[in-house]
Amino acid sequence: MDEIYNKHYIDVDDQGRIVDGWSDGPHPEKDTTGAICINEQGGYQFRVWEGGEENPPLYTMDGIPLWRWSEEDQRAYRRMADQIEADRAAIPDPPPTDKERMEAQITYTAMMTDTLLEEG
Repeated sequence: MDEIYNKHYIDVDDQGRIVDGWSDGPHPEKDTTGAICINEQGGYQFRVWEGGEENPPLYTMDGIPLWRWSEEDQRAYRRMADQIEADRAAIPDPPPTDKERMEAQITYTAMMTDTLLEEG
């Protein structure tokens, strides 16, 4: 009986961070154009490296990639804490919510009213 293998793929961004990973077992329809095949004889479930955890998390809870791809070594590495923190620090602050804008406007109006009353 022939052994059945699945290919494991990753997508990386321009900084080499792994932004997606899958096996063609459960995802045979997924487009592999531009993807990197990291294992041609893998199991059904995706693994970042042979013998590693099945379907490991690829991101932190706040969406920062946990893995990077080394073109030189042709393998994946867990990103260092300082690299993850640098990505986190580069995330711009979210715009204020409607509620926050309204509260700021009320505070500003109250301050201006107090100033006018003190001057008046």
